[in-house]
Amino acid sequence: MGHSATILRGIRLAALATSLAALTVPANELRGEEASIPAAPDFTGRDLKGKSVALSSLLKKGPVLLDFWTTWCAPCKKEMPELDRLHRTYRDKGFQVVAISQDDNRTVGTVQSYIQSKKYQFIVLVDPDKKIGNLYNVRQYPTSFLVAQDRTVRHFAQGYLPGDEKKLESLIRTLVGLGAEEGHIDSGGSQ
Repeated sequence: MGHSATILRGIRLAALATSLAALTVPANELRGEEASIPAAPDFTGRDLKGKSVALSSLLKKGPVLLDFWTTWCAPCKKEMPELDRLHRTYRDKGFQVVAISQDDNRTVGTVQSYIQSKKYQFIVLVDPDKKIGNLYNVRQYPTSFLVAQDRTVRHFAQGYLPGDEKKLESLIRTLVGLGAEEGHIDSGGSQ
């Protein structure tokens, strides 16, 4: 990468960090609001089997929900059954959930057993050095970004309260071409 390309990339990342920092407000003030930040930065992470997964590749299929979480975060664990239900319900339409573990080297070893014990089917990446988390300026858990195929962030949320998934599902339905049905809940297929 040339010197000017490196500088340009640095400027873009600084603008993203500034935009994301401006969005760091209490979850109840932000919940359900459409985000207005620059395009989601691309990244490549490792899944639980060590396979490389790139955001740009996932977006070729459809919208992606990036959910940053940890195994020690109680709200993260409460949110995950809903994320798995959304993943199972809309994956045939191209939608995918990518749960990005921010567990550090002390707890990252528990991620795979936790995911397997719950039989979650969404994609799980491990980010113990928080390179992806830092790229998105994540400072609390859970934090999620709903990314449309054009890489625009359509929804941003910090924290989780039961019921948050209703607004999220409406946005997902719109992005996959089903039209928004506020509060549409299909409980089939979730375990």
